[in-house]
Amino acid sequence: MLESCYRPLEGCFGSGGDGDGLLWQMDLKPHASGDYSIAVVQANSSLEDQGQVFVSPSATYVGVYDGPEASRFINSHFFPYLHN
Repeated sequence: MLESCYRPLEGCFGSGGDGDGLLWQMDLKPHASGDYSIAVVQANSSLEDQGQVFVSPSATYVGVYDGPEASRFINSHFFPYLHN
């Protein structure tokens, strides 16, 4: 059971916190290995970086990738590699 959060932030976290479009959060969620939550704060309105969170019974992986092109490449290719 591998979960991923690698879509645009709004689709993953919902709207920004307290009306602030630069703050994204997901409230505490249950998981077989324990509860988890996620929060992201952007420096500006154009978010070029990417991130992923993978949660499984045996491991948790949190990736934050810098730079627009490299982060998109890693984000789209690394999850399928981990999933296999």
